[in-house]
Amino acid sequence: MKNPKVYDSDGNMIGVFDGEYLYDLSGDISLRVNGNEVFTTNVPCSYIGTFEKNEAIALDGNLLFRIEE
Repeated sequence: MKNPKVYDSDGNMIGVFDGEYLYDLSGDISLRVNGNEVFTTNVPCSYIGTFEKNEAIALDGNLLFRIEE
């Protein structure tokens, strides 16, 4: 099965999701999902939101991304 596509809040495809990492269109890892928590991939990583029901919501309540299978 292919990795599900990832879309931003405007409906633009921004990458794919392998169940843990969000890869941008260049194939680089841009975010990490651990359970229901979303983190940046810089060192040290930062907690930036929650992941639930195929949507990642930022701490400010905005949609970070959504996954469509």
